[in-house]
Amino acid sequence: MTKLTFLGTGGGRFATIYQVRSTGGIYLQDHVRLHIDPGPSALANMCHLALDPAQTDGVIISHCHPDHYADAEMIIEGMCRGGFKRTGIVVGSTSVLKGENGFTPAVSSYHQAIAREVIQVSNGEVIDVAGMRIDVTPTRHGDPAGVGFRFHTTNGIISYVSDTGLHDELIQAHRGSRVLIINLTRPLGSRVPMHMSTEDAATLVSEVHPEAAILTHFGMKIIHDGVEKQADFIEDASGVRVIPAEDLMTVQIENYIHTLLEKVNVR
Repeated sequence: MTKLTFLGTGGGRFATIYQVRSTGGIYLQDHVRLHIDPGPSALANMCHLALDPAQTDGVIISHCHPDHYADAEMIIEGMCRGGFKRTGIVVGSTSVLKGENGFTPAVSSYHQAIAREVIQVSNGEVIDVAGMRIDVTPTRHGDPAGVGFRFHTTNGIISYVSDTGLHDELIQAHRGSRVLIINLTRPLGSRVPMHMSTEDAATLVSEVHPEAAILTHFGMKIIHDGVEKQADFIEDASGVRVIPAEDLMTVQIENYIHTLLEKVNVR
């Protein structure tokens, strides 16, 4: 079984600042355990779900915005047993690991040094993380070095589009995915450059045509306007099953795709 646990489904400046939804990223469990974009609340929500950071095999950061990396160093320390065991893999864009385009590194030299391996990535590369093939995909966002990923799991390809505007290269990069995870930041009638709007997401899902699309990383405006409304629009336009993720939701992927919402009292 492949599992996706959403440790947070909020994103953008104000949803993150006020934690209208948590912003802890996604925890992927297959034959490896990978933490994707561990923003604020990642560690706290792992503890609530009894997910042990010491069991993590890799930390993957798509770009250098704090709603994607703020908890990364503590997750890395957990993965490396407090820094006493040099283990695990850290994957990140150039901006995340080296600093670029006005961004300073999101992960310190110390935290990079305690991992067993550090992999700096850019669009078009193919890497291996603890036996899982990962394709690095393009984005167009405020961090020009940002990327997305395609994870080759035992139950098909799971694409993580990350933060981006819609463009042809993006569509081509994610074709063949069984599950398409979209960071949806702008609701209907509210498109802005370098972010995914509901209309753009409908086009992306229609063109890629996965078995299921999962929406996450909702900004304040989209939360206010209604997440379900956006999901219904995309599903009607594309004919693809669309799942609007909720905080602490797990998606189980086998022959079928199931959702489970953990009932946890989060402090």
